[in-house]
Amino acid sequence: MATERQLPTYSVNRLSLDSINIENDEEMDALTQQVLEAGNVIAESERAEMIRKGIIDIRGNLLKTDLPEDMRKDAKRDFGG
Repeated sequence: MATERQLPTYSVNRLSLDSINIENDEEMDALTQQVLEAGNVIAESERAEMIRKGIIDIRGNLLKTDLPEDMRKDAKRDFGG
Protein backbone atom coordinates (compact mmCIF):
# COMPACT_ATOMS: atom_id res chain seq x y z
CA MET A 1 0.00 0.00 0.00
CA ALA A 2 1.48 3.33 -1.07
CA THR A 3 1.65 6.06 1.49
CA GLU A 4 1.14 9.66 0.61
CA ARG A 5 4.24 11.72 0.85
CA GLN A 6 3.80 14.82 2.97
CA LEU A 7 4.90 17.98 1.24
CA PRO A 8 6.68 20.58 3.31
CA THR A 9 4.56 23.50 4.37
CA TYR A 10 5.93 26.98 4.56
CA SER A 11 4.72 29.76 6.74
CA VAL A 12 4.10 32.84 4.64
CA ASN A 13 3.64 36.15 6.35
CA ARG A 14 1.08 37.84 4.12
CA LEU A 15 1.02 41.56 4.45
CA SER A 16 -2.08 43.70 4.14
CA LEU A 17 -2.96 47.34 4.64
CA ASP A 18 -4.41 46.33 8.00
CA SER A 19 -1.22 44.60 9.13
CA ILE A 20 1.32 47.29 8.29
CA ASN A 21 2.02 50.86 9.24
CA ILE A 22 1.28 52.72 6.00
CA GLU A 23 3.41 55.63 7.20
CA ASN A 24 6.47 53.33 7.23
CA ASP A 25 8.14 53.31 3.80
CA GLU A 26 9.86 49.96 4.37
CA GLU A 27 6.58 48.27 5.24
CA MET A 28 4.81 49.86 2.27
CA ASP A 29 7.66 48.78 -0.02
CA ALA A 30 7.36 45.21 1.29
CA LEU A 31 3.60 45.22 0.65
CA THR A 32 4.11 46.66 -2.82
CA GLN A 33 6.71 43.98 -3.60
CA GLN A 34 4.32 41.26 -2.40
CA VAL A 35 1.52 42.59 -4.60
CA LEU A 36 3.80 42.87 -7.64
CA GLU A 37 5.11 39.33 -7.17
CA ALA A 38 1.57 37.94 -6.92
CA GLY A 39 0.56 39.89 -10.03
CA ASN A 40 3.54 38.57 -11.95
CA VAL A 41 2.57 34.99 -11.11
CA ILE A 42 -0.95 35.63 -12.44
CA ALA A 43 0.31 37.41 -15.57
CA GLU A 44 2.76 34.60 -16.37
CA SER A 45 0.02 32.02 -15.90
CA GLU A 46 -2.28 33.91 -18.28
CA ARG A 47 0.55 34.32 -20.81
CA ALA A 48 1.27 30.58 -20.71
CA GLU A 49 -2.43 29.85 -21.25
CA MET A 50 -2.59 32.17 -24.29
CA ILE A 51 0.50 30.50 -25.75
CA ARG A 52 -1.02 27.06 -25.12
CA LYS A 53 -4.23 28.12 -26.89
CA GLY A 54 -2.26 29.52 -29.84
CA ILE A 55 -3.45 33.07 -29.30
CA ILE A 56 0.07 34.51 -28.95
CA ASP A 57 3.58 33.24 -29.65
CA ILE A 58 6.40 33.11 -27.08
CA ARG A 59 7.30 36.73 -27.87
CA GLY A 60 3.75 37.90 -27.22
CA ASN A 61 2.87 38.48 -30.86
CA LEU A 62 -0.81 38.03 -31.64
CA LEU A 63 -1.42 34.94 -33.77
CA LYS A 64 -5.20 34.88 -33.96
CA THR A 65 -6.85 37.97 -35.40
CA ASP A 66 -10.17 36.51 -36.46
CA LEU A 67 -13.20 37.55 -34.43
CA PRO A 68 -16.08 35.34 -33.33
CA GLU A 69 -19.13 35.51 -35.62
CA ASP A 70 -21.16 37.74 -33.30
CA MET A 71 -18.36 40.33 -33.03
CA ARG A 72 -17.86 40.93 -36.75
CA LYS A 73 -19.11 44.15 -38.34
CA ASP A 74 -21.58 42.40 -40.62
CA ALA A 75 -22.96 40.14 -37.88
CA LYS A 76 -26.68 40.03 -37.30
CA ARG A 77 -26.91 40.43 -33.54
CA ASP A 78 -29.82 40.58 -31.20
CA PHE A 79 -29.02 41.85 -27.76
CA GLY A 80 -32.55 41.27 -26.57
CA GLY A 81 -33.16 44.97 -25.97
